[in-house]
Amino acid sequence: MVEIRKARNDDYSAVRGLYYAITDGMLASGISNSWKHDIYPSEEFIKSSIASDTLYIGYENSVPASVMVINREYNEGYEKAAWPSGIPMSDAVMIHALGVLPEFSGRGIAGAMTRYAITEAKRMGAKVLRLDVIEDNKRAEHVYVSVGFIFAGAVKMFYEDTGWTPFRLFEHVL
Repeated sequence: MVEIRKARNDDYSAVRGLYYAITDGMLASGISNSWKHDIYPSEEFIKSSIASDTLYIGYENSVPASVMVINREYNEGYEKAAWPSGIPMSDAVMIHALGVLPEFSGRGIAGAMTRYAITEAKRMGAKVLRLDVIEDNKRAEHVYVSVGFIFAGAVKMFYEDTGWTPFRLFEHVL
């Protein structure tokens, strides 16, 4: 069973280490090469997410196994998308940088984190939960669709780690 809690200031080093290991695992498995140490997720992103109480750590048997950010921030490409629900971005919450350590892959942790994000988004008063997935990450897409997200279209967006790259957008109406 996955236990999820908000990260605290003293979790910074552990969270950074989690993201390094997740990034290395993604690169080794060929899932995606879009995450890069200290570029995405950057030190500033991690620190500001912890400070704003938007970074969550998932534990499997008391071991940190996953991490994600849930907030109202989004890439400008989100505003250009034709979201199927028609719900404005002002009523949306986003998931960012959700990752699971490679050694915990396939245990349902990403699904548990995503279901937790759905609950948190409702608690935050959002009407929809949205996210983007780099177009070659089919494993992540499968997780999101399995918990009720629907494909909302594809858009090219700019991120520091990827440059201008095609992303697939998903949303879950709450």
